[in-house]
Amino acid sequence: MQAERPEKLIDPVCGMTVDVAKAEAAGLLLELEGRTFAFCRTGCKRAFVEEPGEYLARAEAAEKAAADATEAGTGAPKGLPVIDEGMRRWYESCSCCLGDTYPEIKAQLDAEKAAANQPVPQGICEVAEAEMAGG
Repeated sequence: MQAERPEKLIDPVCGMTVDVAKAEAAGLLLELEGRTFAFCRTGCKRAFVEEPGEYLARAEAAEKAAADATEAGTGAPKGLPVIDEGMRRWYESCSCCLGDTYPEIKAQLDAEKAAANQPVPQGICEVAEAEMAGG
């Protein structure tokens, strides 16, 4: 009997939470070494296919971090991660992906930008989607 596929997976390239059904419909799933990987966009899937070793290590680290961040046996989150320099860089490079994974953190960083009268950065996924829609 095959194990049920989860509803959401973490993109091993960018760290975005990906809806598995949507990724499958878009051709953004990949089976490798008995595992299923989901990607937010074709660029992430292509990067993974070109350098799987690099991203497999990241995927394993992300899975361990997710397991460490939940209460044993419940799957409930222990709490939000600390907003450190890495979170801030993630926010600056792809705020939409951060928002998909940690909406509360994105909201807090958006509020910081608004308080400083600075624009909220557009995520790389949003930029790519706009470019694809425009031409």
